[in-house]
Amino acid sequence: MGAVAVFTAVASLARLGQDAAIAWRFGTGPAVDAYYFLLNLASWPVTVALSLLSLLIAPTEARLRASDADAARRFRGELLAWACVLALILGPAAWWVMHAVAGSKLAGFGPPAAAQAAAGAMWLAPMVSVGIVGALLSAWLVAAGRHVLALLEGLPPLVLLLLVLLVPGPVLFWGTSAGFAVQAPAMAWILRRAGELPGPRLGLHSEHWKGFSEAALLLLGAQALFALFPLIDSFFAARMEQGTVAALSYTNRLVLGLQGLAGLALQRSGLPLLSKLAVHSPDATRHAAHRWALAMGIVGTLLALVVAAAADLLVALVFERGSFNAADRAQCVTLLRYGMLQMPFFPAGTALVSALAATGARHALALVAVTNPAVKLAASAALVPLLGAPALMVATALMYAAATAVAWLALRRRLSAA
Repeated sequence: MGAVAVFTAVASLARLGQDAAIAWRFGTGPAVDAYYFLLNLASWPVTVALSLLSLLIAPTEARLRASDADAARRFRGELLAWACVLALILGPAAWWVMHAVAGSKLAGFGPPAAAQAAAGAMWLAPMVSVGIVGALLSAWLVAAGRHVLALLEGLPPLVLLLLVLLVPGPVLFWGTSAGFAVQAPAMAWILRRAGELPGPRLGLHSEHWKGFSEAALLLLGAQALFALFPLIDSFFAARMEQGTVAALSYTNRLVLGLQGLAGLALQRSGLPLLSKLAVHSPDATRHAAHRWALAMGIVGTLLALVVAAAADLLVALVFERGSFNAADRAQCVTLLRYGMLQMPFFPAGTALVSALAATGARHALALVAVTNPAVKLAASAALVPLLGAPALMVATALMYAAATAVAWLALRRRLSAA
């Protein structure tokens, strides 16, 4: 976990550097609103694939490695082939959807942002294709315990950072796709060097497809709903004053970076360990998850208090230069302080969800994933008229709190039954 936290911190710095460069060059203007809106839209299928495969691959790999090695390689090769087929289909579909949404009343943009979003859809669509294959490679790296994945996640923002600083013109959309195009071959190279990258085989001949597909179908709808919450923010924020989407995205970058130091580090390092432990002792797995959740909840609370106190200095240090002015800073500071309400719940919930995934609690995972967008949407609709943009941060905190409670109750029920 320490190694993953260090690598995650480096990747988070790359993301902050990317956003700081975007803020310096573009501020919170219509180009940034359009970019982050489309980025959240394009990230939805990639996030669904990543979350679904992350929950399924590590437990599946733990079982495969304990069985026939040849059968395991055949299944992995077929899985890679179908991921490539899906990527080829989703690329053009993503372009069509993004272009249609950007120019419609659904987005709620003014003419400048709508025009830039419609023009950028074509350049951002390749990110979806590359991201689908990258999600599978990422899940394999997690299952293999290759913690360098956390470092490789800094490659796309690093590429975009350099392009924003060095290349004139509208680089945001195609620069993001270029970053993913650099990251995927790097992940494949590491897997190949470790002997973990199979050759693609188009077919459904492996005996392992039955259990994998049943679990995937059960979780797919739930994970698709769970991945909607950044889109919920974008659609609400696009209807507020210009620059709200950009300010929310800059602030979320800080929040997500802090969450990665605790929650994502725990998931990346803990899920493979819990999966291996669950093969021999599901009871011990659940006890370990309870201890980890309590410890990470305390760490998250302390981190939230420190960041809330230093929010003004932090936002000024990272973003306030160039086109990003004092008014933009004040808006981001307010959002960041509200965003710290998430911190106690995110890492604790991550520990509990990892234990549910490791022990094969698929129905409980689906319930957690369905609860999230329902709480997020209801809380956003109720609180936005009262609080404005900060309500979106409060709604996310309520979402994580509800997910943590559901996961804890589900794990406790399985523990009592055991």
